[in-house]
Amino acid sequence: MYQDIYYVPKRTGTYSDVLVAYGLATLLDHIFRQVKKPADRWRIVLEDGGGHYRVRLSEPVQEGWMDKLTSLRNPAPLIIRRGEAADDAPTRDVDETWAQVKRWGEQRQALAEQGVRGTDAEQQLRDLEPPDDWATVVFLGDSRMQADGIYNRIVSQWAKACNHLSEHVATLLALFARPDPDDVALEAWNRLAKRDGIKPKETASQLLNPHQGKGLNEAKANALRMDNIKDRPWPEEFLKAVGLWQCLAPRQTMDTNDWKAYVLAPLRLSWQAHQEAFARFNRYLWREPGNQTALKTDITSVLLFSRAWLDYVEAAWRDEDDFDLPAAPEKVVAGFHVAQFKLLSRNAYTMVNLSFLSLPAWSGELHTRADVMAMQKIIDEHLEVIRGIDETHSDGFDLLRRYRDFVSGGNWEAFFDFAAGYGHEILRRLNDGARFVPTFTTSRLRRLMMTNRKDLTPIVKNSGFQNVAYAIRHATIIPQTRKANKQDNLYEVRYGLGAELKRKSTVRDEFVAALTDFIQSYNQENVQKPESKGQQMRKDVRTDDIVEVVRLIDEYGSEVVANLLIAYGYAREPREEQSNS
Repeated sequence: MYQDIYYVPKRTGTYSDVLVAYGLATLLDHIFRQVKKPADRWRIVLEDGGGHYRVRLSEPVQEGWMDKLTSLRNPAPLIIRRGEAADDAPTRDVDETWAQVKRWGEQRQALAEQGVRGTDAEQQLRDLEPPDDWATVVFLGDSRMQADGIYNRIVSQWAKACNHLSEHVATLLALFARPDPDDVALEAWNRLAKRDGIKPKETASQLLNPHQGKGLNEAKANALRMDNIKDRPWPEEFLKAVGLWQCLAPRQTMDTNDWKAYVLAPLRLSWQAHQEAFARFNRYLWREPGNQTALKTDITSVLLFSRAWLDYVEAAWRDEDDFDLPAAPEKVVAGFHVAQFKLLSRNAYTMVNLSFLSLPAWSGELHTRADVMAMQKIIDEHLEVIRGIDETHSDGFDLLRRYRDFVSGGNWEAFFDFAAGYGHEILRRLNDGARFVPTFTTSRLRRLMMTNRKDLTPIVKNSGFQNVAYAIRHATIIPQTRKANKQDNLYEVRYGLGAELKRKSTVRDEFVAALTDFIQSYNQENVQKPESKGQQMRKDVRTDDIVEVVRLIDEYGSEVVANLLIAYGYAREPREEQSNS
């Protein structure tokens, strides 16, 4: 019981287990704050131990600490509405939170229209910002989630435990003192609960137990039972209610009004680092554009947490000498458990899907702040691309689906399919009147591949490959951008080039023929246009370049080379953009 490591079994394989781990860490942090002096320091680390989560402490909990626990404020607030009272318990008011969010949104829009960035008015807007976890308040307070009643009943029983606080805390810690469930400790808890008038079990709500709703009570998906939701021991449900404030990021999709609950799954993460990074992440989420749909919320969630962690690391390296956590976000966090709640009836959300999104494993070794800043820029670039895609169109939905397979699953084939489709998307949007469409840059694509696909590095570094990719770029997005911006443009826009190269790539000879036909017409156009205009604006593809690309095709395969040519051909080189604008 009095030890420096506690265990939370992964009983369900869902975010329910994660909530318990974060709830236990929160309670331990409150204990440290109660018994330690203000200048003392301690460390709590959450670790994934395979079959369980470990909550590791810098020093063991001591028996003498229990005597000091004369009072411990409830670590989970009650959810109330305007005009309701809640004795001495901490509270969060749903109506006031919504009003604050609305005021902030209105003021933000007004300032954006006035263009007062960098002024005192912008600082006033910051002062109006809602709390970082406001989305959790309104998620719990959404009456159609039917969660606040059970939630409040669970957390309100803490007041009864406070009558014999040290005994309850000691018994609760004993429940997690071993990797396997301890029936003796549970019996001890039941005796305490009976004595102090605490309900020993609570209804397992679908919010805290997404695996255990109506029709989801079978160990295997071989029957549909519509019986009552099963009950769980109160200490477990209480810790889940506490933990959700630390690791839950709810988001509502704008197309269907579904709620999606994103719960962070740790690998090895210190408590302080988590709190700072997760607070940043929450701020980034509610500053996102408000038109995000289900696929886009998945993608932006994993990218924005990676960005938030890198921001925390950059600041920590600047301010702390003893920062000893991995800099790469994928080495501290596995990803997000995701539950989707759909409004299947007028008054009730129902959990319809459980999934897991891994963080993108892009970072490699980040040894310096410069490495961290380079990765931040890569993530910003990808976010800018993704934000502009309209998921309500079938092409946009397919693009985002492929990108999600890449960003969360590390599927590079899905990325190449995305890049080919996005090339067409760039030309379409420019043709429809957009003056600028976000694109990837070749330098950051190269950095990403050198970290994650070292086997492809010889291709992208090859001068012949680079020159052919240059030709593709100057036959597609460069002339289309000039046309969209009403600039002089000598050259034809090859609208279907990427799709044709992708289609022909499965057969080596057909791909070589299609590529060489393009290069021949490209070089011929270079000769003809300057003769009429008296200027040369783009360079030819040389015979040596073709020889090099064919050699790469024979070594790596036509599909691999085609995918890379399309990805790089529809990316941009900043210096090329400048010279042609």
